Amino acid sequence: MRVLPFLLLSLLTIIGRTQSLVEHEVTYDLKSNWKIFSDGSFIDWSQLSSKDISTIYFEVDPDRYRAGSRINISGTSSISVYLNYQLLSFQSYTVSIDIDSLKAKVPAPWLFSVYQSKGLSWLQTEVISPPEFRADIGNSLRPPDYYLDFSIIASVLVFIFFIVLLRSNPRLTFDYFNFVRLFSIQEREDSLLNSRISSSANILYYIFCSLLSGLLLLTIFHFGGASIPLSESFPIHSIAQAFFQWLKLSGLVLLSLFIKLVLILGLARLFDFRDATSVQFYNYLRLAFFICVLAGIVCLCYFVFKIQSPEAYSFLLRGIIWIFILWLIVIGLKLLRRSSFRFFHLFSYLCASELISFFILVKVLNS
Repeated sequence: MRVLPFLLLSLLTIIGRTQSLVEHEVTYDLKSNWKIFSDGSFIDWSQLSSKDISTIYFEVDPDRYRAGSRINISGTSSISVYLNYQLLSFQSYTVSIDIDSLKAKVPAPWLFSVYQSKGLSWLQTEVISPPEFRADIGNSLRPPDYYLDFSIIASVLVFIFFIVLLRSNPRLTFDYFNFVRLFSIQEREDSLLNSRISSSANILYYIFCSLLSGLLLLTIFHFGGASIPLSESFPIHSIAQAFFQWLKLSGLVLLSLFIKLVLILGLARLFDFRDATSVQFYNYLRLAFFICVLAGIVCLCYFVFKIQSPEAYSFLLRGIIWIFILWLIVIGLKLLRRSSFRFFHLFSYLCASELISFFILVKVLNS
């Protein structure tokens, strides 16, 4: 149990180092050559919002690249690729073109056009070459990976935060990460349930939970692409922007936790379930930590086995939603043992305190 927090908090650092070891190809990003056709002429694509563009054009000089090079075009939704206005590929997610084979059939110049119905978000157009076949650059630097740099720094900061919490209050820390009690129907008294919800120590754990959840959600959004609609609200194009999006997302998570707390306190008073407030809210935080650990392990497996498909991250997000469904059953059984009222009274309380907020969460994640 004590190994899990360490495994989770060092997750993105391990991921970053794993990525750097497995890459063995040199990538030429063609995004700087993108054009759009507007008012009878080609203009730079950045002059319009990417949401308003569904077709881009770019030129490729085949003589610039030596034998073994390929043009890779990929998107998170189906794409259609045209070469010199002739259909090359129709409604595929990934198109890989051997430059040597194409050069023998189609003379230069080459004008590619790519259509993606969901806009240009996460559309990639690259030329990849084995290092020994590089034609024009001898010792160029690898293209920057902003999210990799951000994830390493952010994971170290979160890990330091966890060490501070562990050293200052080890018993309370292990109580928060005690997932056996999360799924145990019979509640036992511990230091967590006996602590005040509004104490400064617990508020630090709320902030830590928000930062950790925000980091993992941002990872899912970043690699999930257009298959997760909410990810468009958190674009990342630089390290500074990555930290801003992390703090923004973490702030939203923290705000939702406080709203959840206020909702539980108010409804517990209304339904006369005041003794169940700490059980419900603290186990909700345990659930959040459990999801972070589980999602972190899954993301680690994705990177180790090079599973970077947006559909895989979308599936992970749906899996988190199913865990919340399981939570509704568990918390219902926990409160049933403490309730002296009829089942319908408890069911009404759960609908108000858990079920409605669950539907709002599902709506937000899929909007």
